[in-house]
Amino acid sequence: MEVAERMRSLRTQFPECTLMAFADLSAGMILSVSADTSRMQEEISGLCSTAKDVLSCTASGSLGSLITNGTDTNAFEAILIEHEEVGVFLRSTVKQNDAFCCVCSAQISLSHFLPAVRAAIDTLDVSQ
Repeated sequence: MEVAERMRSLRTQFPECTLMAFADLSAGMILSVSADTSRMQEEISGLCSTAKDVLSCTASGSLGSLITNGTDTNAFEAILIEHEEVGVFLRSTVKQNDAFCCVCSAQISLSHFLPAVRAAIDTLDVSQ
């Protein structure tokens, strides 16, 4: 299953996920997007920047001190919870430059969503 199909399938399974993007963290680029509505390029690009910061533990300020916890290793998962939205960022454990960046409503069931997204990103074969 290709990237776009996999993202559409996940968003169908989890309608609370309003945007899912596939990022190449080494290039700092979003390569594919699936969203419920049209989004501005700045928002999509911002997701990639946020993913790089939180998954590489390079965020600055209070966010940086929260996610690094005194370590300098990369993270494979980050969740940013706001009042009305939840940002979910998952780096592949197989191809560590690949990541899914997700924007979800606050009603998302993380206990169901996270394992599904983890399985999708870790079994993704982008060489097809």
